[in-house]
Amino acid sequence: MPTRKLSYMSSSQIREIEKQEAVLILPIGCVEQHGPVGYVGADAILAECVAERAAEALEHVYVAPPLWYGYTPYTAWPGTVTLRLETLQALVHDVVFGYLAHGFRRLVIVNNHGPNEAAIEPVAREVREEYGLELAIVYPWRLASSLAKEKYPEMSGSFGHGGEPTISVMMALAPGVIDTSADVKRGYVKDGTAIDIVSYRSARFEGQEVGLFSDPTEILPSGASGDWRHASEEVGKAVLEDVVQFTIRFLEHFEKRPLPTEEEH
Repeated sequence: MPTRKLSYMSSSQIREIEKQEAVLILPIGCVEQHGPVGYVGADAILAECVAERAAEALEHVYVAPPLWYGYTPYTAWPGTVTLRLETLQALVHDVVFGYLAHGFRRLVIVNNHGPNEAAIEPVAREVREEYGLELAIVYPWRLASSLAKEKYPEMSGSFGHGGEPTISVMMALAPGVIDTSADVKRGYVKDGTAIDIVSYRSARFEGQEVGLFSDPTEILPSGASGDWRHASEEVGKAVLEDVVQFTIRFLEHFEKRPLPTEEEH
């Protein structure tokens, strides 16, 4: 089957793509720590995997070269590299508008790192204002957690950064790479107050979420809030398949949404 990855296509082949029918997926990740056992490139690796498998299943879907780096606060951990938020926004803007200039009209970003959304949303607004087009986002890690809770409710106590279901999915993506034998204290540090830290940028008080921006190294010394000890490649493959199939179903409906006419915009 001819490739759907623009990286492996010539300029003339890309010119021949029927842009009015095509959906272009842009994978975006982040190079950051995932606790003592997770590998740092997982965000982009998963984003590209989901994009490629969806493109293989659908006729008019193509995959742009991925953006590996994103915005993350975990820079104290070796291997984590962050872009400034304004740098990421400028990068996403230039890439997205570059593909729009070449005629693509249906763009889906497979963004696999939540904080990146702060840079993507302003670009989506510009796309809407200038072209009258919608920019969609699919978030594989968020999907993995949601779908795994439905399929494996017994895993819920292991969920979290550097824990499940992400470590199982990493095992499926790169068999033999993960070693789950690390024995370190996991989770967020408690300070003895009624404010319960749940991430570097949020906490819970009286059952409600509040914003609270903390030093990640102080509140999460291991780098992992979740439990990885019972992760398995088998579970990871099942969760990954669910994420891919959801993405395929979404793209099937997204590509049917009408594009604005010249008169409408």
